[in-house]
Amino acid sequence: MGTNATALTSNRRQARRSPSVGPAFETQNPDRLVGRYVIGLAAIAALAVTSSLAVGRVLARQESDARVVNAAAGQVTTSFELERAGSGLALSGSFEEREAFLAALESAKDQIVRTHLGLSLGSDSLGLPGDNSVRVTAMLESVESHLYSMLEAAEVIAAGSEPVGTAALNAWAGLFRSEMGTLVFEYEREAEDRVRSLEKTEIILLEAMLVLLVIEGVFLFRPAAKRIRLGWRERERRHSVERNYDQVRLNYLAQFDPLTGLANRSLLWDRLDHAIVRARREGGIVTLMFVDLDDFKAVNDQFGHGTGDALLKNVAERLEGTVRESDTIARLGGDEFTVVLEGQHRPEFAGVVARNILDALAAPYRIGGREIFMTASIGIVVYPLDGDIVDDLVRDADTAMYAAKEAGRNNFQFFTPELRAQTTERLKLIDSLRRALAAGDQLRLVYQPKFGVAGGKLVGVEALLRWQHPEFGLVSPSRFIPLAEETDLIIPLGRWVIEQACEQAARWRDEGLSALPVSINVSSRQFHYGDLIQTVEAALRRFGLDPGLVELELTEGTLIEDVELARRMLERLREIGVRVSVDDFGTGYSSLSYLKQFPIDALKIDRSFIDGIADHSDGAAISTAIIRMGHSLRMEVIAEGVETVDQLEVLRELDCDVVQGFLLGKPDTPEEIASLVQAGKPFAMGSTPDRAALRLEG
Repeated sequence: MGTNATALTSNRRQARRSPSVGPAFETQNPDRLVGRYVIGLAAIAALAVTSSLAVGRVLARQESDARVVNAAAGQVTTSFELERAGSGLALSGSFEEREAFLAALESAKDQIVRTHLGLSLGSDSLGLPGDNSVRVTAMLESVESHLYSMLEAAEVIAAGSEPVGTAALNAWAGLFRSEMGTLVFEYEREAEDRVRSLEKTEIILLEAMLVLLVIEGVFLFRPAAKRIRLGWRERERRHSVERNYDQVRLNYLAQFDPLTGLANRSLLWDRLDHAIVRARREGGIVTLMFVDLDDFKAVNDQFGHGTGDALLKNVAERLEGTVRESDTIARLGGDEFTVVLEGQHRPEFAGVVARNILDALAAPYRIGGREIFMTASIGIVVYPLDGDIVDDLVRDADTAMYAAKEAGRNNFQFFTPELRAQTTERLKLIDSLRRALAAGDQLRLVYQPKFGVAGGKLVGVEALLRWQHPEFGLVSPSRFIPLAEETDLIIPLGRWVIEQACEQAARWRDEGLSALPVSINVSSRQFHYGDLIQTVEAALRRFGLDPGLVELELTEGTLIEDVELARRMLERLREIGVRVSVDDFGTGYSSLSYLKQFPIDALKIDRSFIDGIADHSDGAAISTAIIRMGHSLRMEVIAEGVETVDQLEVLRELDCDVVQGFLLGKPDTPEEIASLVQAGKPFAMGSTPDRAALRLEG
């Protein structure tokens, strides 16, 4: 990199120092040639200025002509509007219709009169010059009689004298349009005449300039021939310097990343291959680290690609500060970096370096007046322990990096053979999920019932996605939802869930069941980058569903990620009539100030607080605070993950509104939910603190 950079800088400086003329020019006496050029150049300049002024005047006139033609053509359109308003006024039945048509009639009258006066006398506001030819003036006077007759007929209609007024208006409007059509044709003809006149003038001026140029060339070129030849030689020398600079620049770009200045993929492969050769000869090891920024796409989406590029430059600088000069740092593209460590004999040293890199990258970045936080995940392979082929080492480092992401991000993982099998399975799952989404035969929704605490009645269900894979069986959502988020399949997947849930709610309605609200989980990526509003509106229209039967569940992090966008989206959902609840409340910001900013209908207490609610632990205190906070803001409070009677009893005492969990009902098929609705049996509390104390009342 040093040699290329030095050559690049040297050539650039040489090009900058290059004079515009060579020494041979300094020996010439240009004063002898000046007098010979003055007369010819002055004449050519005068002709050019004259030509430019003429063109400018004609262009200005063409703009004026265009406005005049448009205004005249607009009179025809306005006459149609006047005629339409008059007919509508004559046929109007109610007072409101009459007032509307009368207003339209007056507006059309005012517009047609103002434009006619502008065409005749000129108007600054309309951009009409009013300098008409004698023929156009006579035609305007002829049109004027039809115009005022048409306006008088309109006045008759406005006064209520029908049906004579309508017939007269239609007749005069037709004559007016006929005359205006002829007038428009005349305007266009005169404009074309002016253009032809300009062309003749331009030809004359160009011929004169050509003659002068020929005279200049014949009588004045020979004395300047030597000067021109010397000029060409100087240009050739300068171009040679520039070509050398361009060649150095191309060589640099072939090996280095233009944004960060780090080695690119090609140079990385070359250096890694040489490092392996040296390590094989000297008996050392080579460590390759694959560094990938966590959720870098969100930075580009939220702050723009300019901020993203600045962040990548900062990351490159921090990486350079964590390794030795003899080590190699490369950018493969996007947010992917690699680090090659040489001259080590213990693989454990790579873990120390990786930890230093994670700490360096996790520090906040100050870019464009804002503070940005970014972490990274690192995969590590070691030669010769993990292989000796460059392509395989890079692939395995990438595999280890994905393992680091799956382990929670902001950590590093060493490659193991087991990871390769997991990666193969992961890629297979992603491909299968894409196929399942396209076919739709492996995906299905189950519904978990929600009960009101006060009356014990079924008040709604939550739609939950299930995937029955033909080879892997029932795939857990915790396994395939992160893959969908990572590959952006979550957006079409979320769209499918919304459509299926709305269709099922409409089917229950058509079967005669009582209204059963359905809550649907929405991912952060679908909320911020998908077409959530359009999807919901389309599903509601398609199935004729009451918007009040749909509730969207969002996490706190989704709302806080972009507060202004979230506010606009939630306000739009409220206008539609769809309910919104905050899922897993208490695990994020849980701030009263941000809750007051958003139109939210319900809070859903996270199951982690419900687990210890009966033991009077911190979970009970937090649940109490959430319930009070929600009620103070007139929000419904829902507790999920209720699995014991003790938990249910405490929630009832705390005045929680709605509960759901395995104690009350597991996620089930639409048919089973329909049977539950038809049974109409509320649950009741017994005195014994066990599952047997919870029973359905007839």
